[in-house]
Amino acid sequence: MKYKKQIMLVSFIIFIIIGTFAFEGLKKTSKTNGVELSFSELTQPNFLNQQLAVLYASSTTDVLQKGKGNSKAIFINQKGELHALKLSGLESGSTYFNKKVLFIEDSKKVIMLGNSVENYDMPTEELRGIRTGYLSKTRQFYSLYNTGFSKKDDYITTIRYGGEEKIQSAHIPFFISTVGQLSDRLIIVTQDLITGEFALRQVQLKSKVLNKKLIDLHLENAGELDAITPVVADNHNLYFVMTHYQSEKSEDLYLVIVNRSTKKVKTIPFIQYRSEDEVENGLPFNFNNSAYIKNGHFFYVNGLGEVYDYQVTSGDIKKIVQLSREEKGNSRLEQITFKNNKIYHIYSDEDQQFFLETFDLFSRVKEKTIEIKHLKSILPMDDQNYYLSSLEILQ
Repeated sequence: MKYKKQIMLVSFIIFIIIGTFAFEGLKKTSKTNGVELSFSELTQPNFLNQQLAVLYASSTTDVLQKGKGNSKAIFINQKGELHALKLSGLESGSTYFNKKVLFIEDSKKVIMLGNSVENYDMPTEELRGIRTGYLSKTRQFYSLYNTGFSKKDDYITTIRYGGEEKIQSAHIPFFISTVGQLSDRLIIVTQDLITGEFALRQVQLKSKVLNKKLIDLHLENAGELDAITPVVADNHNLYFVMTHYQSEKSEDLYLVIVNRSTKKVKTIPFIQYRSEDEVENGLPFNFNNSAYIKNGHFFYVNGLGEVYDYQVTSGDIKKIVQLSREEKGNSRLEQITFKNNKIYHIYSDEDQQFFLETFDLFSRVKEKTIEIKHLKSILPMDDQNYYLSSLEILQ
């Protein structure tokens, strides 16, 4: 009798343990499934109006080329709660919001989300995004992709562009180092992969894409330079930052300024790194969102969370803001963007809790920080081939 009681007791304990694990697994599954979005849910009234921001995350190209991995557009509402839309994988993918419409890209199609959801299948599959944006004067969304070498050994960049009625696709035979825009055209910096030389061009997105070289950029040590910001413009100049890596403890950044009227090029020493930590972590989290210009101030943010201000008139360069920098945070899942004279920053702590902080660029004051809930239940925290690639603010 005593032996039977012992068996029953052991059986009961095992049952409780199994039940506990099953319940925890069910809770985890329910939590994950609760944030997965279907396309029909995107059309719910005021869905987009209730969202504060959207993140884009994806597997890297080497994973995607094996037919594995995916991308996700992750919506964050005002309370820090999440909803995720699973997409076909696109490394360095992004979204762009214009007034009431959100442009979402993936490898095989473009999605336009507003009062309705429109899907546009594309003629070619792309695996590496470059930049997404909107031309206000021509009312066109656009996205660019590193397609690769053609059979003629020319490098091909693919452009998808259009409005809510039509999205079309075209190719241009250049390797793009960085991209900017005016109200009606793209401004691109191209690089010859054999000589290393750079050129400045404009691209107009008409029924047939038109591209025109503006000037050759005769930069010193051109073959050793890389662009790490977008091209940003004011009424007089175009601005972008180039980096010259020299060693593990030495890297120099230069601000390139091109006069829009005269096409005269000026290169200014910008920032110097002289330690392993600075060189290893100094590159921006997002080359497309690392610079911003407003009212005669050119702002730049690096991977150390340092925000610099170059005053166009005086030429002064100052560090004005230090974003939160968690030494044990997950840098793969860290992102920044500028909008409306503010900088927004997604980061995590050592417990994999995520936050969105906002600084005003001119007052240099942190306005607020909100916790983003359950992001670690959506993203693979330990997958070294999975990254956040963009942060878009919707409000």
